[in-house]
Amino acid sequence: MDLKTVKDLIEFMKDTDIVELEWSKDGIRIVRDMSGKGSRANRPESGVSVAGTSEQKEKPTVKITSPLVGTFYRSASPESPPFVQVGDRVTKGQCLCVIEAMKLMNEIESHVDGVVSAILKQDGERVGYGDPLFIIEEL
Repeated sequence: MDLKTVKDLIEFMKDTDIVELEWSKDGIRIVRDMSGKGSRANRPESGVSVAGTSEQKEKPTVKITSPLVGTFYRSASPESPPFVQVGDRVTKGQCLCVIEAMKLMNEIESHVDGVVSAILKQDGERVGYGDPLFIIEEL
């Protein structure tokens, strides 16, 4: 992977609703947090982390979509930490977020065991039926 590819990836993220992204290719791992919260420990000030990894092959991914119309929340309350972050390992049935609809909080769970590779919505954002919320890399 060359520097142009990394720059293109960052530019691509600026034009999307993607909040966090983890991507690896050719032994290079990139984590980008666009939320502005800087929630990951040991994150460089630029928000980009690049590290070598021995994992070379692509793993299958699953897109978690919204089953209803409402408001997307990454945590149970404004004071609580997010349910998951990019890079977190999740299990089938684990709560990933909540969607508020008609004053009811609906937990959205993972369909698979895996690792969160992208969070596609921002906290407090309106979502519709079928909108992509997360990308999970299956284990």
